[in-house]
Amino acid sequence: MTTKPNILWITTDQQRYDTIGALGNPHVRTTNIDRLVEQGVAFTHAYCQNPICTPSRSSFLTGMYPSTVHGCQNGNEAWADAAPLISKLLADGGYDAGLVGKFHLAACDGRVEPRVDDGYRLFEWSHSPRDKWQMGHDYADWLAAKGVRLRDIEDAPEDIPIELRQTTWIAERAAAFIEEQLHSPWLLSVNFYDPHPRGLQFAPPRDLLAHYDPHQLPPPLFRESDLEAQRRLAEVDFQNSPPVSPTTKL
Repeated sequence: MTTKPNILWITTDQQRYDTIGALGNPHVRTTNIDRLVEQGVAFTHAYCQNPICTPSRSSFLTGMYPSTVHGCQNGNEAWADAAPLISKLLADGGYDAGLVGKFHLAACDGRVEPRVDDGYRLFEWSHSPRDKWQMGHDYADWLAAKGVRLRDIEDAPEDIPIELRQTTWIAERAAAFIEEQLHSPWLLSVNFYDPHPRGLQFAPPRDLLAHYDPHQLPPPLFRESDLEAQRRLAEVDFQNSPPVSPTTKL
């Protein structure tokens, strides 16, 4: 009899390939991701399905183009349910499925994201490490159990101790899910918010940032055509200002 493999599905948010040491960046230390690359396979010629969050997730959770499953934008009121999610198919096939962290198949600004027919038995949700939800925010509840209010620490994320960061909560809950498994094959979606910027700024812990000298780091890779396209889209939501005098080109 063939044994069904366990599946640990790790997703980082808004992370470019050139932020990973094992994929050619000599300036950063990404030791855990580097181990995954060294012990597995890196698809260095693959492309993201879509540069926007909900369309990308709607695609990799169904195996279809965002347009096919009607998941073409952020801010959609509801998931169209135009195709079954991979997690649901695996759950129907006997997997014990869990999710910790972000989901984002539908908008959650001002509300907890509504559940869909996702197949997850465990669903510990935290869209972002912000105090935007009075109820249903599992990361905030975890902090509260430690005597910490998220609203008191969210505005200075670089000063949040590593042991209280959302990334740590996700890792701890993921480990607990794996450790409780005895019999069923399992799928665990581990969806980190980091390194997604908070507002317009990245906010790594100060003690980790101290390992780097910003004057020794090159700016992001780009093409002149990238900057021109960004200028044409300057009035579109989610646009950051293009750099004035970039110095590193592809």
